[in-house]
Amino acid sequence: MNIRNPFEYVGANDLPGETILDYYIEDFNFSRFIQSTRNILLVGERGCGKSMTLLYNSFPVQRLRATRAQSTASLETVGIYVPCNTPLTHKREFQLLDDFRASVISEHHFVLTIAFSMAKTLAEVPGLLSDEEATRLRGELEFLFATTLPAGGTLFAALMQALERESLLAQRAANANKTTDVFYENTFSFPTLIVPLLRLLRSTEALATTHFTFLIDDAHDLNEFQRGALFSWIAYRDHSLFSFKIAIASVSRSTLTTASGGSILEGHDYTRIDMVQPFHNEEADFGRLAELLITRRLQKCGMAVTPDEFFPVSPQMIEQLRVSEAAVRAEALAKYGVKGKRASDYVYKYKRAHFFRSRPPTANRPEYSGFDTLVFLSTDVIRNLLVPCYWMYDKVLSMSAVATERQGGEAAFLPPPSSIPPNVQSEIILDRSQRLWDWVRNELDKTIEGCSGESARRAYQLLDNLAILFRERLLKHKSEPRANSFTISGRGDPVMKDLSDLLDILATAQLIYVRSGAAKDKGKRESYYVPNRLLWPERGLDPHGQHARVSIPAAELWAAADANQPIPFDDDDGPDAKQPRLFHED
Repeated sequence: MNIRNPFEYVGANDLPGETILDYYIEDFNFSRFIQSTRNILLVGERGCGKSMTLLYNSFPVQRLRATRAQSTASLETVGIYVPCNTPLTHKREFQLLDDFRASVISEHHFVLTIAFSMAKTLAEVPGLLSDEEATRLRGELEFLFATTLPAGGTLFAALMQALERESLLAQRAANANKTTDVFYENTFSFPTLIVPLLRLLRSTEALATTHFTFLIDDAHDLNEFQRGALFSWIAYRDHSLFSFKIAIASVSRSTLTTASGGSILEGHDYTRIDMVQPFHNEEADFGRLAELLITRRLQKCGMAVTPDEFFPVSPQMIEQLRVSEAAVRAEALAKYGVKGKRASDYVYKYKRAHFFRSRPPTANRPEYSGFDTLVFLSTDVIRNLLVPCYWMYDKVLSMSAVATERQGGEAAFLPPPSSIPPNVQSEIILDRSQRLWDWVRNELDKTIEGCSGESARRAYQLLDNLAILFRERLLKHKSEPRANSFTISGRGDPVMKDLSDLLDILATAQLIYVRSGAAKDKGKRESYYVPNRLLWPERGLDPHGQHARVSIPAAELWAAADANQPIPFDDDDGPDAKQPRLFHED
């Protein structure tokens, strides 16, 4: 079968430029900020689209975009994509040196990576330099490097070879020295390599007014000295020549400290963009982005259907929810007397809870299906949305192939599926949910750096007790039965340090996501925690959730994690309990 699965979820770095253009959705991705001259920090979990955003705005992809539009790519802004998760930036020789020398050699390796990315990007622009400009720049580069550039080929190809040679020389010098007293002295820094290169490029006709944008991806993978250097560069006041757009995972615990020990300030040195937009309803940004993204992928495979048509809800589920909604609406009218906002809010809160509560205790888990369910299960992360879609599509293809071959047909000529049956959706969702729990239980300490066997045990017990608490709320709570996120009270408790370390591990593993929202006290904000909703189907919970958060004392959370004690449950938070206001979370 040569049918391409439209829900492939490989890293953006592995996608060709044509595919990035096909799949990238400009709306809701802040491209206008990337094209500006200001410094930008793109913050968000792995899989939320940071790399795709940077790659889309890189010059090679923008050049492809212009070609598709039968126009010429503008050189007003040239985006230079610089991946940080590379062998060059992962060199560890600096650990043998004192802090000063470690910072010097670390910055050297980093600026070589940036310079190589610059040369690679510009090498793809045909006719960029005149013969006279190429000759002049070659001479000036040879003076800068105090060596002769390789002959033959283009200037930028020669520059890439020179940079690779410089990296090799630094590596050999480090390996040859048996003590840390001898140090490689021919190191470069940002002011001594990148700035001169940019000024040389600005001296050409084509690039005389170009703004160079360094698209730094996976900055959390840099070592502490490289991050300090990067944040020092961000503190430069003059953005007329270059700016930085930096993607960094929100699970990173690195500070924004410069090499000199200072800090960069949001709004002054950079603008922060949170790539994750919590999904509240179909009109929320992430809901619209998800619909556009899946629609685009279906269209590219020749399927003229909407996401709701391709991932239909089970007819039985629709009918059962209709019955529950009618019953809850009758309760609302009896309670409030007339139709209105109070009645509609009541229906919103309780109609899905009624469905789960009305199921017999011995009933199987409900059937999880429908595009909106997939969006909620994603916990607002694009990759989490694509993964179950990929396996559902693959399952239907396999089933069709087996059936066709049994009938003597050729599986290679199967048409793509027109939809994913609800039972297949539910089967895959439950399977992926069970696999996630198994991974937490058996493999967390083997796959997450810094997670011991004891931490893995506590992580599983905390998630398990949270699932039990949310199950109790779903079946019994009087006010907010479908709340499935939480805040932490009593942060002054001595256990908070250990609990924070555990939550860091869960965040790194993307088992819990940390969000920011309005606190109970007007005008204040607080962090709240959203467990990965793919955990919930295995426990028979409703992934749709409710726009509410449960306040849990730090001591109770730690007791659940460390001693496997159930988190205390009260079926009513009381008339004086303050709850976060609906529809006002960020």
